[in-house]
Amino acid sequence: MKFEKDLLVQKSVTKTIIGILALVLILIWMGIKIYIEEGFETFDRIYFAVLFLLGILFILEGRGIPFAKIFGKAFIIIDEERISMKRGVFQKEQTIYWNEIKQIEYKPNYFLFTKQNDSLFPFKLRQLAFRFNREILDLIKVISKEKGLEVERLNEFRKQ
Repeated sequence: MKFEKDLLVQKSVTKTIIGILALVLILIWMGIKIYIEEGFETFDRIYFAVLFLLGILFILEGRGIPFAKIFGKAFIIIDEERISMKRGVFQKEQTIYWNEIKQIEYKPNYFLFTKQNDSLFPFKLRQLAFRFNREILDLIKVISKEKGLEVERLNEFRKQ
């Protein structure tokens, strides 16, 4: 079993619509300038270029082609060997291997793994992974059962 999700790929109709509206705004503005027979000033050219680039960027983001992939990746990987997550492009990857885990505690959007050496490893899902929360919980339960571990519900957060 393997759960692998790219957190950067998120299709959005709203972003696509905003991008299309930006391009329509450029066309209307250019049409008005041509209709009243004014030339395009430096400000107009710069504004057209910036608005055009933003419109294209929003359309690409809305269609599921993220601009942030240029800088790195953000992902969640859960398999038989490890649990690994990188929440953002500029954030550090968190990884814990199944053979290091002694105990698993769970509260919505939050896993607390106790390692064999009794150190704690918090695994916070938060905003980006919220839409996968149920899938992640189910897979961790299945794999932990195979490894002889039990996922316990946390009633309160441990003081750290």
